[in-house]
Amino acid sequence: MNWGGRYLQRLLLRNLGRSLLSLLLAALLAFAFGLVTVLRGIYAELYRNVEVKATFTGLSYSRAVKIAQSGYVRDPYYEYVTIDGMIEMKDATIILTNHLDRFVTEPIEWLDGWDEETAMNTEEKVLVMYASHAAKHGFSLGDKVRVNEVEWWNHVSAYGMQPLEAGETSLDRRDKQRPFFLLVGIIQSEQESRTVFIPAEARMKLLFLIPRLDLDVAEFTLLDYHQAEEFETYAKGELDKEQNQVSFTVDTSDADRFYEMHRLMETLYPITIAAALLLGGVLPGLTVLHASKEISVLRALGTKSEKCVSLYTLSQVLCALIGLLLGLVLVCLIQRPELGAVIRPFGVYLAAHLAACVVGSGVFAWLCARKRVLEQLQAKE
Repeated sequence: MNWGGRYLQRLLLRNLGRSLLSLLLAALLAFAFGLVTVLRGIYAELYRNVEVKATFTGLSYSRAVKIAQSGYVRDPYYEYVTIDGMIEMKDATIILTNHLDRFVTEPIEWLDGWDEETAMNTEEKVLVMYASHAAKHGFSLGDKVRVNEVEWWNHVSAYGMQPLEAGETSLDRRDKQRPFFLLVGIIQSEQESRTVFIPAEARMKLLFLIPRLDLDVAEFTLLDYHQAEEFETYAKGELDKEQNQVSFTVDTSDADRFYEMHRLMETLYPITIAAALLLGGVLPGLTVLHASKEISVLRALGTKSEKCVSLYTLSQVLCALIGLLLGLVLVCLIQRPELGAVIRPFGVYLAAHLAACVVGSGVFAWLCARKRVLEQLQAKE
């Protein structure tokens, strides 16, 4: 090891407090930068992925389908509940929907060729019921199930204006005019429930029960939070065409909160970087300035200015490099970000901080080395 290497080692170890201070300052600046970087990414992700829901009450099904195809929304959810239905001549609650998972968490046994997605988005006459309800009527998958309204006899007989024909029974009349639905799913639950689920798309098969399907709930997720106001204007225009009173809300409260935090982080980010790089250049320079007498001694011993500058600059760069690595590693251990998302900004900052450290400590070392040796040796610290 030449004398430069030995002097550098001695410089770092002899002034251990100064070296540790430079290291800790670099670690602190790197930690602050890394933390802001990670939080910036988190809020950007939250802001982009937060779901803004638009919820309508009393919206006609046809209008809901049109809104779903407007290009403003995705993932439509429809719900309509009626207690005026009957299953096998027994009162039942019939729910029209396109998302069975909103109501059912238990496993479902499906008829071959059917699943939740297929069953809840078909125009065919299909239904899903609870296992207890199916067992009570002796139903199994693939059976045909009678569906009709409570007032079915009054309707099929035109309130007595169309009496039964010879040999005809009321059920014969009912079966001619009312549909049978295919049982495609049985909910495996011990719950005693007479609730059955029918796809909203099959509404035309239930005109006898629901002449006009005005949904209890129509819910959509906006594609773009920034289009919330534009969508509200569009929705109000569509609702003006509705025959009945429809209410709707667009809840942007969560998205607004995340967006404000995202904007704040975007504002703070360049300020944090600028401040960290400024301090990363000035503080090592001040540390070198504090060692000006040592530099004068080297100069008095015949060491060239360039050698003095390189030694004291390199000492600060080594301290900064170790501190930066410690600070960034600490951020990763605490926040556990996706490495792929932070490796580039961390690498860029590491290079920029080291460059600032080289410039700051190099300039101050050069200013100290170019002074007259005798004056500097006689100067008080």
